[in-house]
Amino acid sequence: MGYIFDAMNSSDAGRGGAKPPAASSTQNPQEPRGFSPLLPESGPIRINPGPLSEEQKSVIDDRVVALRDPSSIMAEEYRSIRTGILARWQQKRRLVHTITSATPQEGKTITSVNLGFTFAELRGRRSIVIEADLRLPQFSRLLSLPESPGLVGVLDETSDLNDAIRTVEGSRLHILPAGTRAGNQAVELLGGSTMTTLLRRLRENYDHVIIDTPPVIELADAGIIGGQSDDVFLIARLQRTPRPLIEQAIRTLASYNAPVAGIIATDQQRGIGHYYYYRYGYRYGNRYTAAAA
Repeated sequence: MGYIFDAMNSSDAGRGGAKPPAASSTQNPQEPRGFSPLLPESGPIRINPGPLSEEQKSVIDDRVVALRDPSSIMAEEYRSIRTGILARWQQKRRLVHTITSATPQEGKTITSVNLGFTFAELRGRRSIVIEADLRLPQFSRLLSLPESPGLVGVLDETSDLNDAIRTVEGSRLHILPAGTRAGNQAVELLGGSTMTTLLRRLRENYDHVIIDTPPVIELADAGIIGGQSDDVFLIARLQRTPRPLIEQAIRTLASYNAPVAGIIATDQQRGIGHYYYYRYGYRYGNRYTAAAA
């Protein structure tokens, strides 16, 4: 598991404060296939909030503490981050939040998933987490999700959005997993007009859209998505991520006009004998493994 705390060191100085939510388009261009109206809350996507059974817990990664152990200290830390985001936006809705990191193995995927589950706890608000790491998808393994055409299926217009969305027992959270690896096609898919249309549709139907993206220094994916988001949060591991790399990541995101709102630091040591950390097999570039999270 990983201990998470809210650093929330705003990088908005000199940017005029928080970026307001993008206005919904009043135009109605012809939408690509796969964009039928999203299901209502009472639609056929089954939502069954309530305590997980031991059998259900056994198939969920133990680092997904906001779902597996919602009364734990670590789950409360994720809620603290959620509270900071809500306060920053003064309870506004229809927001897109992007999660990234400077380099691999920082904890961004686990953070994205846990934040999603804490946002889903809010009554009267709809939340969805999108796995936009199309090169090394992990959601299905972490959450034991049934097979889905996923984001890749929606973006290449071979699947309907409603057929790609999944839920997890014990939560109101909607999840759009990657589906399959996209490899070198990831930038083309994420930077295309279909992705822009998808984000517009999701913003219209959800109060909070949380997007997990690859590390920003090595790949363009996070910058592309961050430029269409309301805020971007960098994940950084204490005692591991050099400050120059964090500064480089912020500059890279700025080049995409992505509004960096703060840093969420992992691997915080609190008290003797309570140092938690993540182990990953993340390798970007020309090497990939299936052990990442």
